Amino acid sequence: MKRIVTALLFAAASYSTMAQTDSNAPYPVRPRLNADLEFSIPGGEYGKQFGYGFGGSGGLDIPVTKSLYATGAAGVMSFYQGGKETPVETRTYIPMKAGAKYYFSPVLYAQMELGTGLGIQQGAGTVFIMTPGVGASWRLTGRSAINTGIRFESWTREGGNISQLTFKVGYQF
Repeated sequence: MKRIVTALLFAAASYSTMAQTDSNAPYPVRPRLNADLEFSIPGGEYGKQFGYGFGGSGGLDIPVTKSLYATGAAGVMSFYQGGKETPVETRTYIPMKAGAKYYFSPVLYAQMELGTGLGIQQGAGTVFIMTPGVGASWRLTGRSAINTGIRFESWTREGGNISQLTFKVGYQF
């Protein structure tokens, strides 16, 4: 009987020890700064005028739980004609977003952000932004990582919407 009790206690202790290391959280759990380059393929009513978009952003991820982070980002995104027949002026926006990032594993995550974008050219207007996406964060050192992702962005504005598929690659520290 003592052997059975000892074996059960050993199994329980081993399980609880393994449960501590089997986490969805990226290691270590702490606030993170992000610097990203972004490339987009625009579509939608207004977006059909443009061939591609290019920009960059900076962001902050703040841990809420081990796997859930609150996010905030701001940057710049410019849309270019890119071979379209009708000449259009390049449009540049300053997007500002806030949302959440959930890690399914120490590397893979899903992210959702909402925000606004301010057009800097006359007539560019203001857009409402909704961006669901997925990504991966590969650790380089204990404090830095390469961050990649893909997301669908819906920019709603008066006069036509911009829908775009955006790819990002960046450095997380």
